[in-house]
Amino acid sequence: MNALLDPICFDPPMAEPDITTLNIRIDSALMRALEAGAVDSGLTLDEHVAWLIKEAVFINSPAFFDPDNEEAHEYRMIRETLESSARGEDLPLDQVMKAIEDELGADGSGESPTQA
Repeated sequence: MNALLDPICFDPPMAEPDITTLNIRIDSALMRALEAGAVDSGLTLDEHVAWLIKEAVFINSPAFFDPDNEEAHEYRMIRETLESSARGEDLPLDQVMKAIEDELGADGSGESPTQA
């Protein structure tokens, strides 16, 4: 399993917490997928899983849905670029930014011009 974004390029805005241990039971297929994702991202398994959790917490936080949040805007731009590249649609950054602005609305209100 690969993270949506390379953790080296984007680190969700989270304060570094004190280290704690989380024990979970997962099936072996998921464990192999996590191990493969760690290898692909160049991280240890612990670092990879921690990054995936940080990413999940961030994209489910109120900050992610705030149209004025720069980290959320950057995250969406990078994610759209990676997704379009994976589809074989390598788009220039300015086109990706325009698509995101169209989706969010040019004024940042979250309403596209067709919704207004």
